[in-house]
Amino acid sequence: MMRTPTTVTLPLTLAFASLTLGCPVSKPVTDDSGTPGEACVGESGFEDPSTGLPDLRCTQAANDGDYFWFARESIEAAQTRVHVIEYLLYDSGLAEQLLLELVDAAERGVEVKVLADEEVDDTASIISWLNSSSGGGVQAKLDSSSTTSHNKLMVIDDLTLVGSHNMSSSALGNNHEASMYIAEPEVTAYFEDYFQAMWADSSDTPSLSKPAVDDIVPYVNQEIGGALMSCLDDAQDEVRLVMYALSYRSGEGGDVTSLINRVVSAHERGIDVKVVLDQSDWIASNDINDEAIDLLESRGVPLRLADRDVTTHAKMLRCDDTVIVGDANWSYSSMELYNGSSVAVSRPAVADQFRAWFDEIWEAGDAP
Repeated sequence: MMRTPTTVTLPLTLAFASLTLGCPVSKPVTDDSGTPGEACVGESGFEDPSTGLPDLRCTQAANDGDYFWFARESIEAAQTRVHVIEYLLYDSGLAEQLLLELVDAAERGVEVKVLADEEVDDTASIISWLNSSSGGGVQAKLDSSSTTSHNKLMVIDDLTLVGSHNMSSSALGNNHEASMYIAEPEVTAYFEDYFQAMWADSSDTPSLSKPAVDDIVPYVNQEIGGALMSCLDDAQDEVRLVMYALSYRSGEGGDVTSLINRVVSAHERGIDVKVVLDQSDWIASNDINDEAIDLLESRGVPLRLADRDVTTHAKMLRCDDTVIVGDANWSYSSMELYNGSSVAVSRPAVADQFRAWFDEIWEAGDAP
């Protein structure tokens, strides 16, 4: 049963060091001045000079514990819709606080819909609670039993949050996660169309037209493998990869083998390549990344294993100034079977955010 949440101290990055809960913030609005999304990046980066907080007009990184702040502020400001697809739903800590925000939004007349995978036994009871506690204001249901909805997607008015964050306290407060806050109505319209298709029938593969935004490209379901390959093929200077599960198996074909071979090829043609793989308890005890580690080491690709005391659940690839984040591990299931949501952003200021984030994880890691 849901409880009134207690105050939680958020694990914010330096960019949010001055955050005080409850202080005035710039609510999400559409930036229509100059180059979309970049015009609001000034001397302080993505910071709103009037508040010292992130400028919510800007498409930008929403990594690690920062995601919770972006999600909460956006849901609190929502006026028309909050549409969510989540692989996992939990009802404690920070995850509980976001669920309560969804109920509050529904009670003030916002259309709230939540589609969740049936992966965890308790998900059905949380779905039931969302429906009943809001007096039916929240429409929540499980996806088709024939498919896995591995998405971590929120469509909030004209904003989108997409990446690796599950609706769990570990994802929202403890893990290394990589997600994007997208303040582009055309891109959000695409993700809204995808949401509606999945809401109608999550076992179906929708046919969607890409938005006319050259530097932000959304990808869904099995599109992600090709997007990642193109990113690696087009890299000229740098490749940076942070991956929770790189489930490569020697002798097998498929997207995972093609991707890791492209990482090796980029290194061998002189691209500055660095890779960080998770080695937290579940990954290590199940030998998930072991063959990938062996291959990368044998070919001389610079590699570190992330801090074992922190689950590095991110799925981030940066090729020069293009960053791809989403829900897809480099595994057969993610590439070939699951429903999922990802986005590629090609903006130097956003790439710089992920460059700094990667460097911190790299420095905290260890050689295999």
